[in-house]
Amino acid sequence: MISPTTKTVTDETIAKTSGDPDSPMTGDQADLLRVLCEEASEPFDASLTQRQALERIEALRDSTNKTL
Repeated sequence: MISPTTKTVTDETIAKTSGDPDSPMTGDQADLLRVLCEEASEPFDASLTQRQALERIEALRDSTNKTL
């Protein structure tokens, strides 16, 4: 049996970002990152690019085992 391809949150986040991953993170990314940073007692860096924010979100989700 072939399982259907699954879409990850990362795929959805990339689809929502503008064409340039090196532009400043989106408002949605900032909101999510702020919440994850608070839960992990980590500092929030508002100067991240979209790509950096995505990587940070994934790392924080892995460390806190959270899916928001």
